Amino acid sequence: MKEAREKLIGQKAKDDSTMNFVSRQAQEAILDPNLPESYKDDIVGAAVGTILRIAEKRNAYNAGQREGRQVKSSNTIYQAK
Repeated sequence: MKEAREKLIGQKAKDDSTMNFVSRQAQEAILDPNLPESYKDDIVGAAVGTILRIAEKRNAYNAGQREGRQVKSSNTIYQAK
């Protein structure tokens, strides 16, 4: 169990660093006036694709976690007349 948790933490850290890296590359490409627009579009497209892939993977993992939980109903503390 501990090994699985450490593996997930390591994967999350790897995904975070990947997203930071591709975001930084895209920002640098957008701000570089010497690069052609088509090259900028390719870099930004690749960055968005990478970020979406990681986000979908995280969403799928979190959905599995949410299914196992019971949703508590909200308690009314005060009800106005």
